[in-house]
Amino acid sequence: MKKLLLLFFLSLLFISCSLIDLKTQTKQNIHNIQSNPPVKKVEIVKKPIVSPLKNDEFKLFSPNTNFETSLLFDKSLTLNLTSETFNQKDYDIPIVVNARVKYFIKRYTKLYPITFQRWLNNANKYIYIVKDIFRRMDLPTDLACLPFAESGFDVYAYSWAGAGGMWQFMESTGKIYGLKNNFWVDERRDFEKATIAAAKYLKYLHKYFNDWYLAIAAYNGGFYKVLKATQRYKTKNFFKISKYRFLKQETKDYVPKFIALTIIYKNYLEYGFEPPQTDPLIFDKIKLNQPVNLYVIADLLNTDFKKLKELNPSLKKPITPPNDNFELRIPYGTKMFLEKKIAELSPEELLQVKIYYAKKKEKLYKIARKFRVSVASIKKLNNLRYDFILFSGPIFIPLKKYAKSLAMQNFANDINAVTPRIYIVRKGDTLYNIAHKYGLSVYELIKLNKGINPRLIRPGDPIIVSKKYNYKKKRYKRYTLTKSRKYLIRKGDTLWSIANKFNTSVEKIKITNKLKTTLLIPGTYIKIPN
Repeated sequence: MKKLLLLFFLSLLFISCSLIDLKTQTKQNIHNIQSNPPVKKVEIVKKPIVSPLKNDEFKLFSPNTNFETSLLFDKSLTLNLTSETFNQKDYDIPIVVNARVKYFIKRYTKLYPITFQRWLNNANKYIYIVKDIFRRMDLPTDLACLPFAESGFDVYAYSWAGAGGMWQFMESTGKIYGLKNNFWVDERRDFEKATIAAAKYLKYLHKYFNDWYLAIAAYNGGFYKVLKATQRYKTKNFFKISKYRFLKQETKDYVPKFIALTIIYKNYLEYGFEPPQTDPLIFDKIKLNQPVNLYVIADLLNTDFKKLKELNPSLKKPITPPNDNFELRIPYGTKMFLEKKIAELSPEELLQVKIYYAKKKEKLYKIARKFRVSVASIKKLNNLRYDFILFSGPIFIPLKKYAKSLAMQNFANDINAVTPRIYIVRKGDTLYNIAHKYGLSVYELIKLNKGINPRLIRPGDPIIVSKKYNYKKKRYKRYTLTKSRKYLIRKGDTLWSIANKFNTSVEKIKITNKLKTTLLIPGTYIKIPN
């Protein structure tokens, strides 16, 4: 009992001492607070010092290494938001960056980087030649980026409308500026001649409109279309005109696309693209006063035929035109050697075939008898399917002396690479029925058969209904449409805008959906080919 009482009193003593210490500590804290009042901590946010930048101090690109949102670097433009327009020392035309320009920058850097990388590789072969021509013709060298928007610098590109070459000249416009298109050559594919023609055309357009954006729009949409737009809306500001519906969407997008592609090209490393995998073309030129076989020239120079073809893309056949003073491009440093070799060889040795200008419906057996060769050999060399000539024009006559030469074997394969598909008119046929049968319009059929009179077609007449390609050759490789996805057509959609949106072509959409017209019905679905 005594022990319990003792423990109780000791516990009370301990508690009372603890309370006295707590009271003393509290008084001390109050004293300290009164003598030294606390200072309230204020978080200071440092604002960036904004200073006016000179034109050459713009930092256009800011990489963001967030790989969750993109496989490539996410690049964005840092613009002077107080002004829509900025001039940089690297640009010799005004650069306007708006929402549409940013859209195309994003399109080609994030959505389709592989496409632009391919264009970049193509461009590196020709762009220095283009810039040099523009510089000599007193034009802004930034216009050398225009083929990015036209063809991706593909000299063999052809549009569904018939425009051809790197600069996508229509045949009628090409003729105005001296570009030939015949059996032998299509000079719209010549990277020098077509560039000179494009420079003359752009110079003419700028002289009239006195504005590069209107000139570029007219290059795409046509001179009179843009002229009417400036007259209708009483302004020469392209971006004001593009707010209205008068110009086609393709033309309204053409200028911002060109601006975006120019910016990307001049800063492609910052956008994450690789340096071009091709080298600029360098070459010599030799003037010819007779036709020559390119395969024979390739053998003489110990070079690849593809190299000669790359240097001379305007040639439709592996033979130079039989006219004087044709300039053949050859590898750099081989001019003197080739001139010496050509002087030593006869015209027959250089050509290894004969050129004969056959007339329409001329019998092959008569031609074969004239040159003492077989009908089969003529048909094989020219890939003819009938025993008479369908269209007037040159054909090639084989020579027995060179029948087994490697040059002639390659020549025959090259001639057969592209052959037209022919339909022989039957009794009761009309041009409309033939066009409908092969999925063409009457206009397209007339275009394929130049000089044809729609009202005067007779049974037995040959009609070109399409072009058939030899897909075994690599350069004519065909990509089949395997899968497709559906797209809901909205008000204002066109085939071109849909094709542009999904990185395909109008022709592919028409083939996939078996469309005969370009008319679209909002609210219905359309298949988009991959």
